[in-house]
Amino acid sequence: MKRHKFSCVLNFLLLFFVACHLPFIPAAHAEDEQSESHQIPRFVTIRAKEINLRTGPGERYPIDWVIRAKGWPVQIIAEFDNWRRVKDFQGTVGWVHRVMLSKKRAVVTIQDKAVLRRAPGNDAVARAKVAAGVHGELKKCEKSWCEVNFDGGQGWLAASALWGVDAGDLKMEKN
Repeated sequence: MKRHKFSCVLNFLLLFFVACHLPFIPAAHAEDEQSESHQIPRFVTIRAKEINLRTGPGERYPIDWVIRAKGWPVQIIAEFDNWRRVKDFQGTVGWVHRVMLSKKRAVVTIQDKAVLRRAPGNDAVARAKVAAGVHGELKKCEKSWCEVNFDGGQGWLAASALWGVDAGDLKMEKN
């Protein structure tokens, strides 16, 4: 009987310790897409290796799609509590929990054989041609050009060749 009481006390202390430290766990996800602006629509990236797109904002809704594309861009088109309705570059739409998303920015080429240049502008030296459907990290934009880092190199592409860039990105100018 005493052993049972000791076990119950240990379980209580363990639960108490875990409960006291739970508020600190979200700090590990400080880079998730939870932002102060809450501008809709806005672009973010997929944080996890795999995300479930649900038919509604909550775990009780069925999974409609599973996306395996860590680092790829999605557009937030609606919010409900901690859930974000997102759309990918192919038009697939669904709800995902915000911790599965990151504020990091990425783009996908939507134009086949888009010319990657050394500097922004049509007169800049061409470095490569990029196929449609390739994703890369968005570094910055200047007017109608964006600097993108691909696995195979870095350079500038016309914003019209990219999905994942919004009007706010194109207003940025180099000082």
